Amino acid sequence: MSAVTNTAVQADVAAIIELLGHQRSLYRRLRVLADRQRALVVAEDHQPLMDLLAERQKLVDGLVGLTTKMTPYRERWTQLYHDMNETSRRTVTALLEEVNGALAAILKSDSSDTATLMAQRDQTAREMKTISNGRHVGAAYAVAGTNDRHVLADAEA
Repeated sequence: MSAVTNTAVQADVAAIIELLGHQRSLYRRLRVLADRQRALVVAEDHQPLMDLLAERQKLVDGLVGLTTKMTPYRERWTQLYHDMNETSRRTVTALLEEVNGALAAILKSDSSDTATLMAQRDQTAREMKTISNGRHVGAAYAVAGTNDRHVLADAEA
């Protein structure tokens, strides 16, 4: 490998490590928020949950930007990885493993939260139906009571 090529590879590797480090940082913050989200979902604390989701969206937007910046490196990934020295490979591999692990944990947590929210929604729907049925029964009794008064009034007359 020529000195120019080696310098270009080193620059690319440095950029990859910097981007992956930033990505790792965003995923770490997302994991913290996912843990807080879980507590808010279980507590049915909706307004703080909405605020937290807005915060998560900002981090996701940051990840989207990083993905765009990483595109040219992903397109040449096999060659870049081959050209890295052993220390760089270990660093990049460790960063990728941590990022992938964090992503998997976040997705699992989000899936669980989705199931919890759906169960809460279904329970609320059942409760609303019970309340609605109770109102219908109450209205029917009210009508029946009015009819009884008319019958009594007719009988007294």
